[in-house]
Amino acid sequence: MPGKPSDVWVLCILWVLLPSRAQESPLTTSTPRPDTSMKFRLAGFPRKHNEGRIEVFYNKEWGTICDDDFTMENAHVLCRHLGFTAATGWTHSAKYGKGVGPIWLDNIICSGTEKSILDCKSRGWGNSDCTHEEDAGVVCKDERIPGFIEHNTIETEQRQVEEVRLRPVIASAKNRLPISEGILEIRHRDSWGQVCDIGWNEKNSRVVCGMLGFPSDKRVNKNFYK
Repeated sequence: MPGKPSDVWVLCILWVLLPSRAQESPLTTSTPRPDTSMKFRLAGFPRKHNEGRIEVFYNKEWGTICDDDFTMENAHVLCRHLGFTAATGWTHSAKYGKGVGPIWLDNIICSGTEKSILDCKSRGWGNSDCTHEEDAGVVCKDERIPGFIEHNTIETEQRQVEEVRLRPVIASAKNRLPISEGILEIRHRDSWGQVCDIGWNEKNSRVVCGMLGFPSDKRVNKNFYK
């Protein structure tokens, strides 16, 4: 890339957020080891690192789970897939925003002790009568399963990105929520830092926007921010 390297700017396309509520129930007393052959992630906005719209990677595509018949038992199993010991709540009606892509699972029925969501009853993969206005979310207990190997984080040079955020710079973006554009910052070992734009491409921006709960990215005119 010619010229002097600079910080990465990311502009995400905003998706409509709908209000909902969290529901809580007592935690399970044991922590079965989760099935790590599947990929899950938390998405949406606004949210903390241990909550969000639950998404599953199946048939080479990320999709969501419908909130029909959703229970705390389902949330326990899904939180363990994410490496948390249990759930403390769940949400319905797309509290963290509507997802995109297929709705992979619907009418899930778990007892709460399953090692995998595959062990729970459902209508089957891709068989759903829901819309994304019914996307389910989970609130996981902020306690990690010892020895859990994460499969849903971005890795580079043997380092894991723990969390990402956008720092707004232009005046119009500072007063707008949620923040959908700005300088990309990552958290590693409790410190925040910026990302150099050498080698950066639209695929990287798309991944970051997905981590922040946005369905897609938009090309940035870097000259506009100088």
